[in-house]
Amino acid sequence: MTISSNSTRAGRTGILAPALLAILCSCGGSPSGSLPSQLSRFPGDLSNPRLEVSGIYEDGWVGEMGSVTLQQPAGERAISFRGTVPKIGDADFHTDVELKVDDKEIARQSVGTGDFHIAAPVETGAGERRVMVAFGAAQQLPAGDGRMVGAQVRFIGFVPARSVAAFTAHDIVRGSEIRLGSGWGVLETFHAETFRWVDNDAQILITPQKAGDLALSLVVEAGPGVGGKCLLKALDSTGRQVAAARVNGRAPVKLFVPVEAGKTNEFRLHVDGGGKKAPNDPRVLNFRVFEVKLEDTRGDGG
Repeated sequence: MTISSNSTRAGRTGILAPALLAILCSCGGSPSGSLPSQLSRFPGDLSNPRLEVSGIYEDGWVGEMGSVTLQQPAGERAISFRGTVPKIGDADFHTDVELKVDDKEIARQSVGTGDFHIAAPVETGAGERRVMVAFGAAQQLPAGDGRMVGAQVRFIGFVPARSVAAFTAHDIVRGSEIRLGSGWGVLETFHAETFRWVDNDAQILITPQKAGDLALSLVVEAGPGVGGKCLLKALDSTGRQVAAARVNGRAPVKLFVPVEAGKTNEFRLHVDGGGKKAPNDPRVLNFRVFEVKLEDTRGDGG
């Protein structure tokens, strides 16, 4: 992405608003004075005072946090956010993006520079919703602009749930009780396969309906950072190892992890050592994951 000093300077005195959610949506604008369900045109869409925007400039740049009030339509809906992380200096820059609706975390993802898209379903029910986005790291815009930004918003709003279903089907997660946390590389597709590279300590969040042991089933490939083989460990939120499996090349593995019901259980995928650089990639590519899902082992004897 090439940053224009004219466009960034134009937003210095702009309205502050939010940073959040998107995918292409079929519905358009809203009648004058009513609350819209999405934003995609800047600065025009920010003129409605009912939005109560905070944290985003009129040219679409968002600081470390932004929020806005939008109207959630009736029916099955999802919140969607499209944005662009600028490539300013560090080609390997990454930031964690967290999306919330009415203070409830809906999605979290680690993204690199360039275009990205985050989308996730929300609870059914029409009404006004406060949508918030937060970035784990920000960059300073160059050319004398000086603003600290997380990304530039391209689209933000509520979309039909089927749109997200089609989108998430191409990610690596399978199932509703599991989602990705921090530490994951950007979603990539090569030779019709979708995967995410990991440097280390990729977070997996599990919110089960029942307590017990679950099999965390993954399709993993050890990368050049670990010389093509590694011991993949699952660490709990305290850093304690709860499971491990050897990975030689590409293979399916199962990590049996204990979970508690009624809460979000945090686990990290960790390898010791590693860190070797690939000859044609500035990132550390310790391992990549093609698929992650849960298999219930409760009541089957192990």
